Amino acid sequence: MKRAFLALGLLALLAVPASAGGGVGLHAGWVDMSDADNDAGWGLLVQFGLTQHVDIQLRGTDFRSMTVAASSSNDLDNDFEFQATLLDLGFTYNFTKDGRKLTPYLGGGGTYYLLDSTPDSNGRVGDEYGWYGLAGLSLPIAKRWDLYVEGMWRDAKMTIKGDDLGFGGPVDLGVDLNGPQVNLGLAFAW
Repeated sequence: MKRAFLALGLLALLAVPASAGGGVGLHAGWVDMSDADNDAGWGLLVQFGLTQHVDIQLRGTDFRSMTVAASSSNDLDNDFEFQATLLDLGFTYNFTKDGRKLTPYLGGGGTYYLLDSTPDSNGRVGDEYGWYGLAGLSLPIAKRWDLYVEGMWRDAKMTIKGDDLGFGGPVDLGVDLNGPQVNLGLAFAW
C-alpha cells in the first residue's frame, strides 16, 4: 500500500513542470483480467500537452482484491489472492481540443504492474511489465472541468511462485492479466 501511494505521489509531482497545459483527474476503474476475476478500483491521471493534439499521460490505478480461482485448468487447490497497482506512461492523440465540445482520443503506452500477494495466499508474485491501448471521450462540464470515460485493453503476464500450492512441490504458474478496463473520471485542466 505504501508503494502505491509513493508511486501516485511521484506521478503528481511530475506534472508540476507542465507548462504546455494539462490537467489532473481522479477516476473509478473496473478491470476484468483473463485468468483473474474482475475488480473495481480508483486511480489518478496526470497529463500535459506536448502539442495541440498530443498529450503525455501518467496514471495509476489501484485494485485491492484480485483472485485467481482454483480450477483443474491451472491446477491450484486454493484461490490465489493478490493486489495490483497499475502505473501507466503513455501518449494520447486528441481529435478535437478546443475545450468547448466532446473530445474523442486514442492512446497507448506501457504499464508497470506492482503486484503483491495477500498474507493468506500460499504463493508469491513479483512486479511485471505490460502495455495498454486506450480509446476515450472527454466532455467539458464547466470551465476547466471535464468528465471522461475510457475503454482500455491491457496485456501482461505474471508468475505465481510457491513451494507448495497443492502440488507437493515447487510451482511456477503463469497467469494472463490480459483484458478490458473501463474508467470514469473527473479532470481539472490548467
